[in-house]
Amino acid sequence: MINTHLIIGRLGSGKTSCIKHLITHKPENERWAILVNEFGQIGLDAALLETSPDDEIQITEIAGGCICCAAKSQLRISLNNLIKTHQPDRLIIEATGLGHPAAIIDLLRDEFMKKIIDINSVITVVDLTLFGSPYDAANKKSPLTTESFSQQTQLADIIILNKSDLAEKENIINAKKYLETIYPKKNQIIQSHHGEVPVDILLQTTRTDYHPLNYPEISDSYKSDSDEFMLGQYTVKSYCSETNDFLSFGFIFPADIIFNRKSIETFIEEKCSRKSTDIVRLKAVLNCGKFWYAFNVSDMQIERYESFYRRDSRIEFITSNKQTDIDKFKTLLIDSIKLPVK
Repeated sequence: MINTHLIIGRLGSGKTSCIKHLITHKPENERWAILVNEFGQIGLDAALLETSPDDEIQITEIAGGCICCAAKSQLRISLNNLIKTHQPDRLIIEATGLGHPAAIIDLLRDEFMKKIIDINSVITVVDLTLFGSPYDAANKKSPLTTESFSQQTQLADIIILNKSDLAEKENIINAKKYLETIYPKKNQIIQSHHGEVPVDILLQTTRTDYHPLNYPEISDSYKSDSDEFMLGQYTVKSYCSETNDFLSFGFIFPADIIFNRKSIETFIEEKCSRKSTDIVRLKAVLNCGKFWYAFNVSDMQIERYESFYRRDSRIEFITSNKQTDIDKFKTLLIDSIKLPVK
């Protein structure tokens, strides 16, 4: 399996600068392959990244459209050629800023790709100067409210807040407030200028970890536990955290497991929308087949919308009943899986 990293971000955010910096700090014992996708017919980014033949870095470019749609067939051909001729230890894919990165993840997880590629991390490069005013979902003119930007930030395991040298203090404050609205929480948020980021972000496995939900002002001093169980060939992780007043628990399922949307909606409505419920907070991102959905429940109000997160399916609860039967919740979730798991 080849350690693979998808680097995404808006046009001009600093993706190429970031990759150039990573190239200069490549470990000597690794062979890298870099696949650059440009929307225009005349590609320039690959030329900007060109290195010495002695660097053991092979750079290939796919121009003329996004690799998730117009240039989809070229992706498999280019990856095949890269892997056969260069046999890389690490693959970096720079997606065009005009593309649909969630669709790229779906492509990289198809029956052919997932046998050779391990998506180690999704890294989103964000221009800090975009955050000139607090995030407002109603401001349709803001680049922060576009579907493309939502995909890029929701998908990320790591966020690079680039152009910090040009940003004001207000930009940084607004950016952090915006990122707090995204579920799941990011593994790393790094400030940088000119794309200068530590190469360690590639060398570490950056799976998005479990972070207990906060409700309201839960103390950091809680006791927590984690476990895992097998569901056919898949490993499912479970977590439980306890404070003086609340019990927080959740489950993380592999991305390949598909849930029945109607069953999940019924389950959430039954557990969270009654006045007598003990569930005070719920958040989830679940693979429901054609689409992934996010669920957000607060004060018995259920919100559901399409999600672009792709790392795994996860659901987390906070309850005021510390005697909650967690195994019952686990059973109901398993019963909501669409297909038999082998």
